Amino acid sequence: MLSCGLASVVCLAPGRAEAADLQARTVQAFEKHATETARDFLARAQKLATSTRRCDGVITARAGSGDGILSVPDGLVHHWLGLAYVRGARLREVDAIARDYPGYSKVYKSVVSSKVLSQQGDTYRVLIRLKEGEAGINAVLDVRSAVDYRTQGGGITAVSRSEEIREVENAGQPDEKLLPAGRDSGYLWRAHTLTHFAGGEDGVFIVMETLGLSRRFPFGLGWIIEPVARRLGRKSVEGSLNEFVTAIRRSAGLTASAPICS
Repeated sequence: MLSCGLASVVCLAPGRAEAADLQARTVQAFEKHATETARDFLARAQKLATSTRRCDGVITARAGSGDGILSVPDGLVHHWLGLAYVRGARLREVDAIARDYPGYSKVYKSVVSSKVLSQQGDTYRVLIRLKEGEAGINAVLDVRSAVDYRTQGGGITAVSRSEEIREVENAGQPDEKLLPAGRDSGYLWRAHTLTHFAGGEDGVFIVMETLGLSRRFPFGLGWIIEPVARRLGRKSVEGSLNEFVTAIRRSAGLTASAPICS
């Protein structure tokens, strides 16, 4: 379910501006927050899976910490949380769709292409090309990530960590060019996704947290952009979860039901 995390942070980054260089202290601040978030993720996911009412479909999309956008030296961390429940689904079906990276372009509208670079057991290295075009933002990114799947906590946990993100200039054209990692427009410098699938007798509960790192908002425009970025972040998490849920239902031959909660 890598795409959910990526799509939710790409559209948060600022619009076209002068180039920005990723600083070491920015990476350190992001990794510190990411490490702390990952450390307690399973415990949070299990608590949510047992305490949240299981309403069929996307249940909520909200800030994962603070108000969703955290300031770090020379950058911004975007942290969002999404919950969903698919009544009638089975854990193996959800797991299979999450791992079907070549099929991601048929599931997520922001994914142009996706492929597995290598696989060793439950560890994948994948390359996904993303295209975003909301709110005047136009960006194409090649995101290479490592994804680890583990069976734990009565379900399956998938942890995706970006290894390299390259902004693409003139994508699809003869003069297409990959900009140097960390020396680009600063749309997205890092992207981690933490997902837990909890299976039950009646369906599968999905907990997803996304962490993204971008440049700061342009000086003097933060007060305008921040509220929009928060709305887009929440909307994108919800949208990506909806796309994932739709794919699960289609694969399992399920139909969307009225909002039934248990």
